[in-house]
Amino acid sequence: MTSPVARHRRLHDFSIPTLHHLPKGTHMSIRKRAGAVLSVLALGALTVVGAVAPASAVTLPGNIDSTVTRTLTLHKHALGPSTPLNPTSTGQELANPPADPLSGAQFTATLVSGVDLTTSAGWSQAATLTPAQAAQRPNTVSFVSSLSNTAGLATFAPDPALYPNGLPIGVYLITETQLPATATNPAAPFLVTLPTPTGAAGSPANQWIYDVHVYPKNAVTQLTKTRVPAPAGSVEQRNPDLIRWAVASSIPTLAAGDAIDVFTLTDNLPSELTYLTAATVPAGVTPSNVVVTNAAGVAQTFTETTDYTVANTAGALTMTFTPAGRTRLAGLPGGTVTFNVLTRATSIPASGVIVNTATANINGSTESVTGSTPIGQLTVSAYTTSNGARVPLAGATYQVFLTEQDAINGANPIVINGETNWLTLANGNVLIPIITPGNYWVREITAPTGYQLPSPDRILTAVVPGPTSTTAPVRNYLEFAHNQVPAFALPITGGDGGLWFGVGGAALLTVMVGSALVVARLRARAAQAPA
Repeated sequence: MTSPVARHRRLHDFSIPTLHHLPKGTHMSIRKRAGAVLSVLALGALTVVGAVAPASAVTLPGNIDSTVTRTLTLHKHALGPSTPLNPTSTGQELANPPADPLSGAQFTATLVSGVDLTTSAGWSQAATLTPAQAAQRPNTVSFVSSLSNTAGLATFAPDPALYPNGLPIGVYLITETQLPATATNPAAPFLVTLPTPTGAAGSPANQWIYDVHVYPKNAVTQLTKTRVPAPAGSVEQRNPDLIRWAVASSIPTLAAGDAIDVFTLTDNLPSELTYLTAATVPAGVTPSNVVVTNAAGVAQTFTETTDYTVANTAGALTMTFTPAGRTRLAGLPGGTVTFNVLTRATSIPASGVIVNTATANINGSTESVTGSTPIGQLTVSAYTTSNGARVPLAGATYQVFLTEQDAINGANPIVINGETNWLTLANGNVLIPIITPGNYWVREITAPTGYQLPSPDRILTAVVPGPTSTTAPVRNYLEFAHNQVPAFALPITGGDGGLWFGVGGAALLTVMVGSALVVARLRARAAQAPA
């Protein structure tokens, strides 16, 4: 088993109580935060000042009684910025325990060799002993606790055949040997005596606690990953193939002298997503960034390369805080780090849901969390009807809009990977490949050659998660019916045409004959006139 010294760079003093000296130590942890997520270091552990122990606690005056059963109960909880970092221990069970119990923790209680608490010399040794010094002794007797339950309770159950009165009298070095699932680091090792004195200032004063309760704390990680909706009416919303993710983790609360040694957030992009670098982000869209806030939610100024770096390795996008950035983070306990990652969806899973995983690494302890988002597409079909049969039409051009007014004005069409116009092919269809689900207006901009624009030329349609289906239930599919342009008034040959040509010819002959008669009469009159 790794020694406590190797597991912890800094071990905090823990004085064994006398009649006037209560045990103390150092610990830290992080309160789980709703809505934001997060992580961090874990430190030492002690009890907190609280109400008088319940009546069931074994607390007796006088000399140490070796026949009284000795127990040790550990209450595992998380610590947040509002919790004292150096509370005073009493060894008694609290009537109102701390919030945020942690399950899954396990501890080892090692009996420190060479310290005999049945003698005054032993208590003098214990008063100056530190966890680091205790860990260096040739200790041979250890007890392993149960896993902490949902209430955070972990207990020790020594073999009654060997230890009929419970844990032996002595000084114990307590180390956390298994962490809760959400903890980042084990609690710092600490010392406790069995029994534990209440001291002259205790309540009750000058008594021995045989049923000892200790409240070790962990800093925990609570990582979250969510899809960030684009602001209404924004350029980002008009690029519905863009998906922004928020990977968020809280900032640890540190004990004095402790540091954040590692703080990274990684977004492991699936094959359906592509990371957009600053150079490939559409104009008017905010690129990926890092936002750090303090406990009050006020944004702080952190600069890339100075405070953090971002690297993209085979789809794993990792944000790493530099030493300077980690130092600044340590001064913002209870704050939040949010890694906003802008991606483009390039394909659609059959389920219509893209699943994305993020990982946090805080001081070597990792946690993963999964986020998801629906994605859809839209197929538009152009056709005409001839002799009762449907005939597909190529050459119809479509645009898609967020509002009907934009569709009427032909303004602000959506953009998919740089494209705003979609043209039907020989099968009459065009696929608008990647669209965030929602309601859209589709407008035909140009009709197929020889055909009129449909009326109406715009239709409201709903895009739902998943690919297009033209069989029941039909989804993500829209069609426009077309009529040809009006027929021209062409000359008519055959049929009654000959009759009308005959009628026209007869009429022309009549006119000619009439004209000749008129001319003849005029000449005759001219000849009869006197000279």
